[in-house]
Amino acid sequence: MSPRVSVVMTAYNAAWCVERALESVCAQTRLPDEILVCDDGSSDGTPDLIERRFGEHVTVLRLPHRNAAASRRVGLERASGNWLAFMDADDTWRPKKQELQLAFLERHPEVRWISCDGAFVSADGVIRESWLSDYFEPVRERVGDLLPPLVERCFPLMSSMMVEREAYARVGGINSEIIYSHDYDLWVRLAARYPGALMAEPLIEYFSHAGSLSRRIAERACDDLDLMRRIERGDLGHRPELQRVAARRAAALEFDLAIHALRANRLAEGRVRLRRTAASGPWSRRLLALAAASLPAGAIPALMRSAWVKRFVQSQRRRAPVVRPGQGGAA
Repeated sequence: MSPRVSVVMTAYNAAWCVERALESVCAQTRLPDEILVCDDGSSDGTPDLIERRFGEHVTVLRLPHRNAAASRRVGLERASGNWLAFMDADDTWRPKKQELQLAFLERHPEVRWISCDGAFVSADGVIRESWLSDYFEPVRERVGDLLPPLVERCFPLMSSMMVEREAYARVGGINSEIIYSHDYDLWVRLAARYPGALMAEPLIEYFSHAGSLSRRIAERACDDLDLMRRIERGDLGHRPELQRVAARRAAALEFDLAIHALRANRLAEGRVRLRRTAASGPWSRRLLALAAASLPAGAIPALMRSAWVKRFVQSQRRRAPVVRPGQGGAA
């Protein structure tokens, strides 16, 4: 029996882009069985526009304004499909996205969640043809235990993901209290329990614009830090190597958040985070963190203006790991 697929899209003041997104869903070579749009209390006429333009083909859930995580959770709970396809209102699907993902799942019946590559685009055109090229070298098909590369970096694009409904329910679904990294939190819980898949084909287009949730860098870093601490403690299973990776990533996030706090003149917070930074990671960063945490308060602003410190901070951000052959899943 062919899977029944429910597309669940979130939208907030998305009148400028939602038609484009829904047109791409409705133009699939294998149409979804259900399309739900969870409107998060838009004030720009988004739900009226959708109902007028798409009629009975799309069900709009008019929800009070909370956040994307809360509205997405409502839609996923109401969806009737046994596979759930995630979608953001500012992204688009390429025409064979659903057809190819379902064909892949037929070949790999053990898989309970699946992602794919996508083009990274803006209003000015394509920024990068392959989103995953920034995460994997080379970009290739992967099936199986994808938790190791996922702990290193959150590589799945929201609009690329399809998840089996039963697996989604068994891991507890989206945590609506996590506003900025609810996707990463969900992917990690899924990967910790079920085999997943990553397709190398770019089947979606991910749009970058000033209002993108992913641009809330500090807020997302706080959510990511909480997730890494949970993995480090073993809350998602006792896997010592992954727990060490999570500890290293937590220290790096503490460093970034410390720099953000110091630049905002939140010296006490910055000092605390610098001390935590010293727990793991490269010795150069650990020594700098300890030294900065020990400085008198009056010396910290001058340190932050130092060209050497600025170069060092930038070098740390360029050190994000790229997953290479042999890491994370079978070919």
